[in-house]
Amino acid sequence: MFIDSGKILGVLGKEPPLMTTREELKVDKARDEWIKLIAQGWRRTKPVWEDS
Repeated sequence: MFIDSGKILGVLGKEPPLMTTREELKVDKARDEWIKLIAQGWRRTKPVWEDS
């Protein structure tokens, strides 16, 4: 799993965000992170770029 962080440049939606860091998590740490996010109220969503 990768965790990307970035900054919003200019007006939101007008320019792509600038990616500043990328952290790679191994399987065990990724599972722990997923459990933590779900506990904080995060939910899985459908991809907006999914092929039809």
